[in-house]
Amino acid sequence: MPVRRLIAIVMASLCFTGFASADAPARNNDTMREIPLAAVAATSLIEQGDSEQAKAVLLEARKHFDDNDDIAFLLGMLAMAEQNFENASNYFREILIRDPQAVRVRLELGRALFESGDYRDAGRQFRFARSGDLPTEVNANIDRYLGAIRQRQTFTWDVSVAMAPDTNINAAPSIEEISIFGLPFELSEDAKRQTGIGLLLNTSAEWTPHIAENTRLRIGGSLYRTDYRGGDFDDTLTNVHMGPKFQLGDFELSTLLTGFHRWYGNEPYNHGTGMRQELTYYPSARTRLDTSLEHQWVRYDEANNLDGTRSSWLGSGQFALSPSSGVIGLLGVSRESTELDMLSNTVYRGGVGYYRELFGGLTALVQPEYLHARYDDVTPAFGVERRDDLWRTRLRLTNRRWVFNGFSPELTLIRSSRRSNIDLYSYDRNQVQLGVSKLY
Repeated sequence: MPVRRLIAIVMASLCFTGFASADAPARNNDTMREIPLAAVAATSLIEQGDSEQAKAVLLEARKHFDDNDDIAFLLGMLAMAEQNFENASNYFREILIRDPQAVRVRLELGRALFESGDYRDAGRQFRFARSGDLPTEVNANIDRYLGAIRQRQTFTWDVSVAMAPDTNINAAPSIEEISIFGLPFELSEDAKRQTGIGLLLNTSAEWTPHIAENTRLRIGGSLYRTDYRGGDFDDTLTNVHMGPKFQLGDFELSTLLTGFHRWYGNEPYNHGTGMRQELTYYPSARTRLDTSLEHQWVRYDEANNLDGTRSSWLGSGQFALSPSSGVIGLLGVSRESTELDMLSNTVYRGGVGYYRELFGGLTALVQPEYLHARYDDVTPAFGVERRDDLWRTRLRLTNRRWVFNGFSPELTLIRSSRRSNIDLYSYDRNQVQLGVSKLY
């Protein structure tokens, strides 16, 4: 038996009864702590070039220390050396579930995802890692990775499927009667609040091939569908877009032709075409700023008096606070002009969000939002110009511990409350969405 193999076996046997103090390879601090002797032995074997024996030692030790970060980290690094990037990603994710603040592990996860071609998730990991306290040369390397991702990424997609209990699927008021022209009228059953459990599908995809050195063609679309029993409140919305994107240093500028079609109650509702200008700016590796300006010509299949135009501006930003948390914010204004002034309106929008990866594999997003709508003219039946205030809060929980083919379980709670100076348009709504979504 070779001396090296004998030493490795002895060290592996010792690891089940004792620990040694050493610098933790999977941590980003300089503190001394206890790690299994198997990790020490494996590190020595790796330095001597005996990766196979190091892997054998670690896998044997893992049977007894299945939640040890040092063992998982070394196995992840060995998988990287073998170019088995899927296994490497799994080991690194396992550690981050236990320790979301492990910057070194997040860096290696980003590298594994980059090498496997999962550029979107790789970029996310690098941006969070960039918020850590890292040496200048490491930050410069992260910036190079992020630049390469923006050049290489040519296809993105999202999909989520969920069961969706809803206390108010038709966004109707809770009142029993309404005053019209000063006279009381009782609401019909169809106009009252309806509850139900639906099936929700939300998916999107975009292909961005290079057509010149700093120019791409963007071709994409999305599909949103909610399906309820009976079909009266089923809602389907499709969007498509196409146009060039120009990359100018830290800026990305897109000019897109857009189109949409909506069906409600499984009947054609409205459709439109238009143009959208988008600008994305990366002022730092931790920050992304987006703004868009869109104008569309809209036609309704039944209510022709709603035909007109929609114009909107939206600005949003993302900032990584730490290796496991971040904030998002948005501001917007939209203008809808119809053939009837009393239906023409302007909507102002603002919101913030906080994102954090918690211990145990749980990821949380809390996002409150406020919208204020002002209509142009008096609604004759009610004698006032309509004013609406809508508060909406979203809480989304994702379990990163359970992953199957890139999908994880997700629970979303949405609370909406609209108050209008016309009671007919006031409502409260609670939505629950329980399903799976693609993990990033």
